[in-house]
Amino acid sequence: MDWCNWLPAKVNIHAWRMEMNKVPTAEALKKRNIGIGDSSCPLCNAEEEMTDHLFIACYIASTVWNGVSSWCKIPIIFAFSLQDLLTFFKDLVVSEKKKEAIHGIIMIACWSMWRARNNAKFSNSPVRIESIISEIKALGFLWFSIRSKYKGLEWKDWSSFVNM
Repeated sequence: MDWCNWLPAKVNIHAWRMEMNKVPTAEALKKRNIGIGDSSCPLCNAEEEMTDHLFIACYIASTVWNGVSSWCKIPIIFAFSLQDLLTFFKDLVVSEKKKEAIHGIIMIACWSMWRARNNAKFSNSPVRIESIISEIKALGFLWFSIRSKYKGLEWKDWSSFVNM
C-alpha cells in the first residue's frame, strides 16, 4: 500500500488494515467467533457488513464516491476491489499536486465512512451522506494545507478544487 505522507498515521493505518481485510466488520468478527448480533451494514442495512461492501458496494459508499468525484472533477471513482480503490489516483492524468490530494482524499473518505459506520452502530446516529462528504472536505483541507508540501492553500480553492 502507498502511504500518504500528509495524513495522520491513524488514517494510513486504517487504509492498510482495509487492504489486508483486517477491519473489524461483522464478517471479520464472525470469523473470529465473536458474537455481534445484527450483521447487516450499519450504513445501508441492506447487505451483510463486509469490508468490500462497506467501502465499495454499499449504496452510501457509492454515493460518497460520486460526490467526491464530482467535487474533485475527476472520473467517477468506481472500484471492484479495495486495491482498485486505494490505487485509483495512480491512473489519473492530472498534476502531481492533484494526484497527491486525491490519494489522501480517497483514504480520508474511507476513514469518514468508517466513522459514520461506528456512529450509526454504537450511537444510533443517522447516516447522512452530506455530513460524510463535508467531513472529507474539512479534514482534507486541514491536513493537506498544514501537513503537505503544498502550503498556503485557500479554503475556496480546496472546496471548489481549483488550482490543483
